[in-house]
Amino acid sequence: MADRLAIYRGALRLLGNAAGLSSLTETNPTRFRLDEAWEPAVNYLLAKGLWNFAMRSVELSNDEDVEPLFGRLYAFSKPDDWVRTAAISQDGSFREGYEEYEDETGWWYADIDPLYVRYVSNDEEYGWNVGSWRQPFAKTIEAYLAYESGLAISSDKGNRNDLYSVFTKLLKEAKTLDAVDERVQKSPVGRLVRARLVSGSRRAR
Repeated sequence: MADRLAIYRGALRLLGNAAGLSSLTETNPTRFRLDEAWEPAVNYLLAKGLWNFAMRSVELSNDEDVEPLFGRLYAFSKPDDWVRTAAISQDGSFREGYEEYEDETGWWYADIDPLYVRYVSNDEEYGWNVGSWRQPFAKTIEAYLAYESGLAISSDKGNRNDLYSVFTKLLKEAKTLDAVDERVQKSPVGRLVRARLVSGSRRAR
């Protein structure tokens, strides 16, 4: 479970700032610099991966007030909290993807209605729910905050490249771990397990 103050403190440790922060209401230039970098940093990181904690699934209905383009039959408005698309399907199970659509700015155009979409959301209950962030993502935010606000806080130009290297390494690790979790969630039941389930079901009869 992540915490904004803990993330700020982690960013300051990377900058060699031993004093840190006592609270998110502390009135000093250091906190103000981190506050300025906070929202852009989180939004940037949300767009960099297909994060499980930020994933949302919706059923979209055709927007009848919009003229479809590209010869498609229907137009669908992208949700206000949409960041990037993970999957599009013609049913809510998402077992099979749907590829016969066009993507343009704030719309999807397709020949089916409704349209089912899984996407990274920046809603406060999804991507912006700090308490749901896993530690690898939180650590990545720490490094990016340090990189973005480092010059304003420490004036150390020589440290900037090192911070970016730390950030890219942590981002890669966070995305890898998140992808592993996704594979585990979707892993099919093996033959041995299926056989045991069938055997147990027969015995229960």
